Amino acid sequence: GLPGTKEHLWFVLTDPDSEKKFLAVNLTSFELFKDGIVVLTSGHPFISKKSVIQYSDARLFVVSELEWMIGASRAQQREPCSPELLKTIQEGLVTSEYAPQEMQEYLQRRIP
Repeated sequence: GLPGTKEHLWFVLTDPDSEKKFLAVNLTSFELFKDGIVVLTSGHPFISKKSVIQYSDARLFVVSELEWMIGASRAQQREPCSPELLKTIQEGLVTSEYAPQEMQEYLQRRIP
């Protein structure tokens, strides 16, 4: 998980850009009134219960920030998700009404 009190699984959606930034979204437990575009019950070893991608929390991180957090044991790298799941999550971000518009535009610029 990246910053925050609870451990969340974050999916990195883009390779680092020229400013060494990348876009990531997190997974949260499935509850009412959450963005239900991408609902997951499996697809990654970390997923143990019905979960959703929380597109409202999509944000850019800096590579050095992530490297620091991993080094300080504040975050850990998990197994990569499948290319199919990655594509599903990326497409969900673009169509989610909860995602910040600037994050949608950023993703569309980065992914052909």
